[in-house]
Amino acid sequence: MKFAQVLYNKAYWIFEAEGKPDFAPDIVLVDITGRDDIQEGWDYNKETGEFTAPVIVEPTPTEPQIDEIQAKILVNTETLISMKEMEV
Repeated sequence: MKFAQVLYNKAYWIFEAEGKPDFAPDIVLVDITGRDDIQEGWDYNKETGEFTAPVIVEPTPTEPQIDEIQAKILVNTETLISMKEMEV
């Protein structure tokens, strides 16, 4: 037999055993015998009893931004260079 331990609605540990082990009563084990597609990390819906592959959302790329301190340093540097060029 093949089992998935479910923790926080995810397949946390997948293992094989001859029978369902007697673990603590709060440990959820789901029989997944014959379901070789299920992997650790898959989402588990306790209402339907189905496992699904997690949906991984790609982060939206953002433009690099200069923070406020870097901007002030840049302005100060440009001011000093301008003053030097004007010989003030």
